[in-house]
Amino acid sequence: MPKLIIYLRDQDLHALANLADQEYRVPKAQAALIIRQELERRGFVPVTNKTNTEEMGELYERPTIS
Repeated sequence: MPKLIIYLRDQDLHALANLADQEYRVPKAQAALIIRQELERRGFVPVTNKTNTEEMGELYERPTIS
């Protein structure tokens, strides 16, 4: 998967971290999900169907500690 660096203001980073915590994700995964959802909403990428969303959900989840 390609890498993208995004510079955020402190308040935006804290908000992203808070949202990620609420959604049980790491901030990087939360940012990726937000970007994907907005690209879908604006029609730049095809909307994922339920099956693909479930499969993609693993990309956006917080890793579990064994």
